[in-house]
Amino acid sequence: MTKTAVSRPGTARTRLALAALALTFGGCSLIPVYEPPAPPVPAQYPGGVAAAAAANAEASALLPWQRFVTDARLVELIELALKNNRDLRLALLNVEQVAAQYQIRRADRFPAVGLSASGNRVPTSDGGSTSTYSVGLALSSWEIDFFGRIASLKEAALAQYLASEEARRAAQTSLVAAVANSWLSL
Repeated sequence: MTKTAVSRPGTARTRLALAALALTFGGCSLIPVYEPPAPPVPAQYPGGVAAAAAANAEASALLPWQRFVTDARLVELIELALKNNRDLRLALLNVEQVAAQYQIRRADRFPAVGLSASGNRVPTSDGGSTSTYSVGLALSSWEIDFFGRIASLKEAALAQYLASEEARRAAQTSLVAAVANSWLSL
């Protein structure tokens, strides 16, 4: 008795259709495109003087506070306040925590691979020993991001990180301004 191979005519087509379907769903994303609302003010200042002043104000926001403070005693006092302020330390710790959350979300995009090795030596009754070694490679569960859920979680974590960093900068600027205002009032 001979065996004959039975071919299924739809197998290749089914595989091709499933591959096309997977590629189609892989391109889908449910992340909405952010379109910022129109501001309730004109896009440009009327006249060139105000526009130049706005450009200078934006550039001065990027300068460190040491460029504005020239008195050595006030600089020392501000540095002391920055070093010992608990709210500023808390803001810095929040930035570090949110940065760690962002790194975790970034790592979720890739599969986690684990490698382990172990060895065991057991004495036998005849005075010798038996050695057992094992090596393992494991791929933990990994989610394919068909609809952009993992990508949107990563983008949200990045936005939280950037917001916390700006909150820290705002707290530092506020502390420097409060110390300088108190100094000038005295």
